[in-house]
Amino acid sequence: MYNHWKEYNLKNNDKLLVRSPRVEDAQALINHMIEVDKETEFLAREAGEFNLTVDREKSFIENTLNNPNVFFFVAELNGEIVANCSVGFVMGFNKYKHRAAMGIAIRKAHWGKGIGQILMQECMSWCKTNNVEQLELDVVTGNERAVALYEKMGFEVFGTKKHALKYSDGRYADEFYMIHFIND
Repeated sequence: MYNHWKEYNLKNNDKLLVRSPRVEDAQALINHMIEVDKETEFLAREAGEFNLTVDREKSFIENTLNNPNVFFFVAELNGEIVANCSVGFVMGFNKYKHRAAMGIAIRKAHWGKGIGQILMQECMSWCKTNNVEQLELDVVTGNERAVALYEKMGFEVFGTKKHALKYSDGRYADEFYMIHFIND
């Protein structure tokens, strides 16, 4: 079982703890995802669609902690989970072992504090340890804050997925497909 634990100083001198989740975090993670889904329309789900039970979330945490192909972690400020992130191989087949994909969710109250950059660095570190050559992600084209962060971290746009998301009100959103080549 993988156990990660690292402290960072944020721009405002708060201490951010980046760590592996524990099964005891199940309800806190559920609450975090429910709140994040309400705060932004840039994630895959609409508000109310995250519906894991505590038991299923506990099982998810245990499975990811025991899976060497995935790195799942949370960011905590003053004992509260304010972000979660994961990175893992695109597929388990050897032809794909040079590629990883990542996802990140940060509570809106904590945007602009440098948390996203720290989580991205954690993902890139995992990639280097696991000989990943390219880190990939999808981001809604209108999510200018995220796009700017990803570009700052060395990602480039390699395509646009038209109508990648369709909201319940009938609107569409396009997504950029972005790649960061780890060793370039």
